[in-house]
Amino acid sequence: MTRADTDLLTVSWLPDQADRLRACWDTVIVPDELRALLLSYTRTLARMAKVPAQALGLRRSVLLYGPPGCGKTSLARGLPAAYADADAGRPAPVLFLHVNTHALFSGVRGGGQQRVLEAFARIREAAQSDHPVFVLLDEIETLGTDRSSISLESNPVDALFQVNAFMESLDRCVEECPGVLFVMTTNTPRSLDRAVRERVDFAVKIPLPDAEARSLILRDALGALSAAYDVDSALAAARQVHDRSWHTLVTRTEGLSGRALRHVVVLAGALADTSPSIGLDLLDAALDRIFDVEEDLLRSGGNYVEAYQNGGKRL
Repeated sequence: MTRADTDLLTVSWLPDQADRLRACWDTVIVPDELRALLLSYTRTLARMAKVPAQALGLRRSVLLYGPPGCGKTSLARGLPAAYADADAGRPAPVLFLHVNTHALFSGVRGGGQQRVLEAFARIREAAQSDHPVFVLLDEIETLGTDRSSISLESNPVDALFQVNAFMESLDRCVEECPGVLFVMTTNTPRSLDRAVRERVDFAVKIPLPDAEARSLILRDALGALSAAYDVDSALAAARQVHDRSWHTLVTRTEGLSGRALRHVVVLAGALADTSPSIGLDLLDAALDRIFDVEEDLLRSGGNYVEAYQNGGKRL
């Protein structure tokens, strides 16, 4: 079996799906030390599979947190392939389960709690094999939201029960299936319930890219764009260590995520229109456009309807 998808889980076996998942790991540009740390934590938890979970308070879970667009989900998806590859380059059989956290909610009273229990029942069933099992819980705040922040006016009983069901299911899975390792991601760690945060064995911050990483991301995106445009002049500037124009461009991108940086290159392609080439001038123009839109969004405060009713004047 290579895959067996359901509305709750996407199931992948490695090495059958290794190339697809490895591409997620390889595409993200982050410091090598960060990758090494993530793999070290993973190997540590795998090694502790025989250790009684309660003796150390283990939940065999790793949390990736940080700003959106910095590669958390891609690293989490690629981690099983990187872990399998670490064994002298010979991929061992590994099972990867991606939980569709948004599908766990239900408009039926008690339905969300039931779907959480169903998802974890499937995880335990899949974990009956002797192979390592990775479970990705993306945007974990959707399951482990801070219970003290749940509104008393929005069906709090169901919301509370769903968070409780998640934690109880996680605890049971750790006890019954020591070969399962949970990888969680969040953009909003403060929104997690304290009891959920304390169930995380290791937390790894995936930060915004620094200047070196931003330069590498832009170069990588330009390299991909070379299949459709002439980007030789831009790449030549990027390869020059002391090129002032490229340095200025990279400096301007401070604060952008990896995803936003790649969108700069996409927008430059749109600005090129019918031109066969993309140079630094178009990349600068794309940045100007992105910053203008961002500033406008922040100024508007979401008041487009009010501004329209006010004769187009900003509020």
